[in-house]
Amino acid sequence: MNTRDSQAEREIRELHEEWFAASARKDLDATMTPIAPSIISYEHSPPLQHTDVTEIREECRQGFDYQGDDFSWTVPDLQVMVREDLAVAWGLNRMASTNADGTIMVSWSRGTRVFRRTENGWRMVHQHVSFPVDPETGIAAMELTP
Repeated sequence: MNTRDSQAEREIRELHEEWFAASARKDLDATMTPIAPSIISYEHSPPLQHTDVTEIREECRQGFDYQGDDFSWTVPDLQVMVREDLAVAWGLNRMASTNADGTIMVSWSRGTRVFRRTENGWRMVHQHVSFPVDPETGIAAMELTP
């Protein structure tokens, strides 16, 4: 990896830290900042793919509305690979919040994100998030932990 790629990796990691903080604040505008208008995203919920940034914004809004006030999103073992103006980041997403009754909810899912360097900084052009599915029942295995 060259020096430019090392700097770019730090930028992608910083982008994620800013993203995590914006999500914790449920700041929809800041959460959307790194997302390219031409995004193609495979979300947890239908349809099979989202190809409009306004759809992703709505998906995020609904997710924030669902979560408790102390929502957090992290990728504890974030992996990043950068080659020139393309970066890939992946890892297990940890989402946590506390329900109104005080119950702490934690879920884990898989996430892969692809970024392109633009004149406005790094922008996410593709995302794939998913839960494993039990092949016998067809039900998402949302209770799994690393």
